[in-house]
Order: sequence, then structure tokens, then C-alpha cells
Amino acid sequence: MKKTLEAEDISLLRHLLEMELRRLHEEADIDIILFMGVDGRIFSSYIPFTLNTQQYYLLSLIRNNLPHICAQLRSENMKISLQQYEEGFVILSGVGNNAFTASIIASDIEIAEVQKRLHSVVKASAVLKHIFELKPLKESELINYPEEISNELMSLSRLLFKERFTYTKDYKKNVEILENIKTKIESVVSKGQVNEIVTLTFNELGTQLGTMNNRLWMQFLEIVINHHIQPSTSDLVAEECRKTWIPEIERKLKSFV
Repeated sequence: MKKTLEAEDISLLRHLLEMELRRLHEEADIDIILFMGVDGRIFSSYIPFTLNTQQYYLLSLIRNNLPHICAQLRSENMKISLQQYEEGFVILSGVGNNAFTASIIASDIEIAEVQKRLHSVVKASAVLKHIFELKPLKESELINYPEEISNELMSLSRLLFKERFTYTKDYKKNVEILENIKTKIESVVSKGQVNEIVTLTFNELGTQLGTMNNRLWMQFLEIVINHHIQPSTSDLVAEECRKTWIPEIERKLKSFV
């Protein structure tokens, strides 16, 4: 299954932007990247912890020229601009009408080499535009893009799932439900059996905590009671668990809606 995650809140959106800037840095060997609005706000950035003399000079150059750059971009819909200095190169790339990226290459390389990296910058601009406009990261929304851009967006969505899923509301809900069930299990068996029962039940169900939903939690409870509580206690205890646990967990699940 392709696990993907939508950037449904501002923290996930910010993380998605940061991931794309990090990818651009790695793919095109760009030292510093700023993603900014034409009003001068910095939405996201990739800046090393330590800067050498060339990197610091070019970053300061952009900061000092920012009012002029933003004024120019507000009046003109710039697509891309390449500027060469003794310390390196600055690439400005438009991201829609109201934002742009400033990419710094702080090294003495040939123009031909820089031009090879422009393709990555232009691709990243298209990806950032989609993210910044809060468009869904679903295949149906990406079908009109060139293949490399749609693939990049889907790849970012999968990475977001991998890196940030534990921060989502659904994951936190599942953690809370599991802790509640563990408390109930401990009330009828020894404490040492709780984690064993939980692990075995997840294995029997063929899933894991991150992918649980309301239907699966009900199946989880049935397995816990039928396969583990009843054999280790009695039919009477198991029946009492069914009568009390299932309605309580159902109410708790509904409370998260």
C-alpha cells in the first residue's frame, strides 16, 4: 500500500516545504535556498548551520537587495533569473505570482554546470507552487502535471507520512484508544500479559497502531476477548468484558469525530 499524508495543518505544510527545499539542495547541490513571498516574508528556507565566506556574502547580498528584488517581482511576473558574482551564483525562480525561490551556489563553477541545475530549480518551483496553494496531494489532482512533478509530489506525500504521521490527530487518537484497552486488559489478567496480548492481537489482525480505524478497533477488541481473555479467565469474565468494553470503546471512538 502506498501510504501518503495530506498537509492538513500549518505544521505539516511547513514540514512539506522544508522537505522539498532539502531535496532540491541534495539533487542540485545548492548551498542555500530561500522560499519567499514578494512582500519579503520568508516562508521556508534551507540554510546550513555554519556558513563559509562565500555563502555568507551571497546570503547578505540577497538580504540587502531584497526590497529591490521584491519590488521588481511585484511589477513583473518573473520566471527565472541567473546572476553570477565572483563568489558564485544566485538563481531567482518564480513560484506563481506572489512567491519565489532564491537559490545560492557559492562556488566557482562553469555556466554550463549551473544550467544543468536550473532544471531542478524549475521543477522545485512547480512543486512548491502546488504545496503553497494548498492543493491536495492526490493522484487525481496531479494528473495534469508532467510525470516528474507529479512523481515528486507523491514522493513527498509518502515521506510526510513516514516522517510526521506520529504527529497527526489520528495517530494520537489511536495511542489513546490503545492505552485505554491496555488498562481494561490489565484489570482481568496479570500486568505481564498485557503487552503480549496486544502484540499477538496486532499480529492476528495483520495491522499496526498507525493504520487502525474504528472498524479495526472493534475487531481488535473481539480478538482480545475471544482469543486471549476467555481462554485465560472464564466465559463469565469474557462475557462481562464484551458487555462493558465494547460500548465504552465505541463511545470513545465517536468522541474523536
